[in-house]
Amino acid sequence: MAKILLISSGLKHAQDFVEPFLKRLEVYLNSKADCDCIDVRRAETFDERTFFEYDQVVFLFSTAMNSIPSSTLEIFQKLELQSKNHTEIYALIACDEYEAEKCNLSERIIQKWCQREDLKFQGSLKIGSAFFIMKSASKFVVSNYIKDFATAIGKHESVDLKVSMLTDKIFMKTANKYWNKEIRKKYKEKMKK
Repeated sequence: MAKILLISSGLKHAQDFVEPFLKRLEVYLNSKADCDCIDVRRAETFDERTFFEYDQVVFLFSTAMNSIPSSTLEIFQKLELQSKNHTEIYALIACDEYEAEKCNLSERIIQKWCQREDLKFQGSLKIGSAFFIMKSASKFVVSNYIKDFATAIGKHESVDLKVSMLTDKIFMKTANKYWNKEIRKKYKEKMKK
């Protein structure tokens, strides 16, 4: 029976974007994983002294400038002073660019940190187009990837998943629609003055 910790370790203003993924992962882990407890924490309520009481830890965050957010780095720094066990580390990384590959730098930073701290990095789920996905019906497709991610965590398996719901064409079409709408809105505001 495993104890699993889910840490929403992103910047405070960006945690809302990861929250639906976190909740979905928690539901799948509760139904699939053979675990004693699943504990959910945010970066600001995280107590580093309890970190190594868990068998598995999942960091969830959206990237900041294609890299790990400073709040996650602060957690890493606090954990460097703690005694270690062989905790398995996973990451769910979301980015606003449509290419999930934009999460690779964040994943490499976590891998290096785990290697340096003698922790076992088990893999990640990288989600591209995260902000578009949350506003569309395609978030249900992402749920299948989250389910696969939860299954791998439950079985203590390595995992490397990535998903982006937007092709180049759909991304450009959606972006153009958004910017045209914003331009019209600004033009109307300007005309009122």
